[in-house]
Amino acid sequence: MESNILGIAGTPFGESDYKFLCQRVELRFKIRLSDYKPEQMTRRVASLAKQLGCASFVSYIGLVERDPAALAQFLDLMTINVTEFFRNTSLFDELANKILPMVPMPPAGEAFAAWSAGCSNGAEAYTLAMILQERLGERPYRIKGTDIDLTILAKAGSPTFTEGELAGLSRDRRDKFFSCPDDKTFLPKLQIRRNVHISRHDLLADPYPSKEYDLILCRNVVIYFNDDAKNRIYQGFFQALKPGGVLFVGGTERIAIAQQIGYESIQPFFYRKPASAVKQRLAA
Repeated sequence: MESNILGIAGTPFGESDYKFLCQRVELRFKIRLSDYKPEQMTRRVASLAKQLGCASFVSYIGLVERDPAALAQFLDLMTINVTEFFRNTSLFDELANKILPMVPMPPAGEAFAAWSAGCSNGAEAYTLAMILQERLGERPYRIKGTDIDLTILAKAGSPTFTEGELAGLSRDRRDKFFSCPDDKTFLPKLQIRRNVHISRHDLLADPYPSKEYDLILCRNVVIYFNDDAKNRIYQGFFQALKPGGVLFVGGTERIAIAQQIGYESIQPFFYRKPASAVKQRLAA
């Protein structure tokens, strides 16, 4: 048995040890580890703790609370920053060619509003910007890109990409939408960059707006959460969508209680909030 500076004993990497870690993390850092799949999170945190020489979750949280570097590593572990331009290209083709024509357009002069939730370094938000620039013609649009990781948001807010990061783009799109001032760094051109706005949002803890967005993308983010957390997030997105708006999820994801929330599945990975959703739910 081992105890940390708080005097709490813990079985190394056992269930009670992990429960104490969850309590301390929520109290100190407002992160609910209980919203994550326990098998995955226990394994990942234990691996990091062992790398840092800790023999239990109890001793690990003691380290995290007193060492800024250990805290930074832990916070990085909570955010999975894996993204790329046009990830699952065929699904973005579906979005451009089949789904967007189904979404009601805002009144003349009002911007089409989209949200890239869990945007990481901004690649998805700028993918969406290119599609909307091509498909909406003269209609204005705005894209909110959000993430919980402040470090990656700083990159998304001042976006620069390498040639390798643009591998998913056609040469035509790369030339049309990006400039390359030094033959190594690619910058989004003003025509799309002015429409993308980056900010912090915690999908598990922060409030959701009401009827603000025509389109929401949240792809390959909730796969790390348990079913209760997923359902809360999908309910939040339903609230945030305008009637007729669409939620686009990842290529391996589905909403288990889509009908209970109020969504209609229009095809795999795309869920619509019906125009009559509010009336239907009130009647029920």
